[in-house]
Amino acid sequence: MGRTSLSVVFAGSGGSGAMTAGQLFLQAAAAAGYYGIMTQLFGAQVRGGESAALVQVSTEPVESPPDRYELFVAIDWEKIDQFAPEIPLDDGSIVICDPAAGQVPAAIAKSKARVLTVSFDDPAVTRLERALRGRRANVCAAALVATLIGLPSRHLDSALIKLLGKKSAEVFEANKRALKYGAQLAKTLPVTLALDDAAPGERWFISGNRAAALGALRGGVRFVGCYPITPATDLVEWLAPHIRELGGNLVLAEDELAAINMVLGASYGGIPAMTVTAGPGLSLMTEAIGLGVAAEIPAVIIDVMRAGPSTGIASKTEQSDLNIAIYGSHGDAPRIVLAPTSIGDCAYTTEWAVGLAETIQTPVLVLSDQAMGQASGAIPAPTRRPSPGKRRTETKAGEPFKRYAIGSDPNTPMPRPGTEGCEWVAEGLTHNEAGLPVSAAAAHAAQINKRAKKLAQIDPGADWGECWGDGDTAIITFGSGVAPAREAAIRRNKAGQATRVIALRLLSPLPRKALRDALEGTRRVVVLEQNHTGQLLQYLRANDAVPASTESMARPGPLPFRPAEILSRLIEERA
Repeated sequence: MGRTSLSVVFAGSGGSGAMTAGQLFLQAAAAAGYYGIMTQLFGAQVRGGESAALVQVSTEPVESPPDRYELFVAIDWEKIDQFAPEIPLDDGSIVICDPAAGQVPAAIAKSKARVLTVSFDDPAVTRLERALRGRRANVCAAALVATLIGLPSRHLDSALIKLLGKKSAEVFEANKRALKYGAQLAKTLPVTLALDDAAPGERWFISGNRAAALGALRGGVRFVGCYPITPATDLVEWLAPHIRELGGNLVLAEDELAAINMVLGASYGGIPAMTVTAGPGLSLMTEAIGLGVAAEIPAVIIDVMRAGPSTGIASKTEQSDLNIAIYGSHGDAPRIVLAPTSIGDCAYTTEWAVGLAETIQTPVLVLSDQAMGQASGAIPAPTRRPSPGKRRTETKAGEPFKRYAIGSDPNTPMPRPGTEGCEWVAEGLTHNEAGLPVSAAAAHAAQINKRAKKLAQIDPGADWGECWGDGDTAIITFGSGVAPAREAAIRRNKAGQATRVIALRLLSPLPRKALRDALEGTRRVVVLEQNHTGQLLQYLRANDAVPASTESMARPGPLPFRPAEILSRLIEERA
């Protein structure tokens, strides 16, 4: 058996095309049957600054960040020092750069990586043509790495068509020449990185954000009201044309307050509806989410978490919105909170969120994060849920309609406005069974109990989470923490240290019994999360869902957890 995976960085200044290089390389690898993932590094500037595409390709599914990168391709060196902590290299790594870009920066040189130099400027292209049409060093770099791992040129050609096929014929041909030149450069390098052949099979090339958008459409969402915000905007960009193809609408609101209220209005009108935001936007939406809870209106809110508080680091990841997602409203306002476990699971979890919102008639929050949402993966086809949830609309003929009737089933019918004999008001004021405002203590308690009972009756079945392994050490985590936790557990199991991973998909209401059953037989429990205060562990302890001895492995973003860090901290905590 030869090499089964490769981790590579394409880096350069903003506008250098580093992201395009990463996408081109990963799409070509996916076309050849490999799995892979690409995460993006960039600053908060609209343009300029630093940028890098961090790519892994493998013969097996992969989503965890590597402990170090084997190959670093510098399109240029501008501002690359800012990336050093996020791109671990060592003396086994290889750096490929253009000598015309200048000296290797100290932050890279101190890794003692092997440095190889090539010229990304094709001597067959005149200086005038480069000045007029660009260097295309990024396309050259992608072809160079693809050739090093043994990808056939036809896969690069097909990937180039997907990425740049809409460009003019002149531009496209110039990029094809850059591909050929990059392949020629690879043959001049004294290095072999050929991968084992990939097994045939279907590969989807999709990001976490796009997968979430797909899940929303699969679940039946036909109205989206939103306000652009990093790192959630690309979800909206993909969703906008596709929702219209299905007869739906997407409206860019003037702010997050308008967006969430548009969603509640559309849902009241009978249309499954959703909004998309990040932490600052979620803060603005909390009052309206409370309205959705009180009036029992279905709504899906996707929060692609980023480093906070306040503006924080808009382009970096963190998992610090858990508290506001679960508790963020005045009064007793219980809501459903979900978290996808992988890029592909963003589709499954969001589709489930739509079904829950429609059947339970309440807001459902989906906690993604920047690391997962903006990562692109060559992955197995995302799983579909067996059947979408539908809201209950039927009423009994001849009986007075009571939208908020108190009875054995707390999920009372929600007919469309205008249904004869079924007029009702979506009321945020405390109301009686008919929906009319009241201030009576009995009515207030009855409606609070009704809303709580709806959530208590949720039966998630096996969808509450995912479990791997059966060791006496358990790592509980969610979101982008799942992939590195699984990789760390695999390594521990190979070393004879049996370890299991429990990934929570349903965070609220907490599946307490299912979690306790999953922890059966463990002697050590660790909660892995990317925030400063250990929000998940505090929540689990408050619900008496984990042993008193449970340990915290919490730290803030924006750097992702890596398997080696998890392994090291497991040893440190035990010591």
